[in-house]
Amino acid sequence: MCAIAAPEVFGSDEMGNAIVLIDGDIPAELQAKTRRAESNCPERAIVITD
Repeated sequence: MCAIAAPEVFGSDEMGNAIVLIDGDIPAELQAKTRRAESNCPERAIVITD
């Protein structure tokens, strides 16, 4: 689900597990998409810290 909400930020590895594609801070233009991905994650695996 996270890759659908924010494909610029999340992808999947060769096993199909979700991964973060960006190292460091999320760019300002992708923060809204990233927060949407966090709120829509069925496993609550995404946690955004400020």
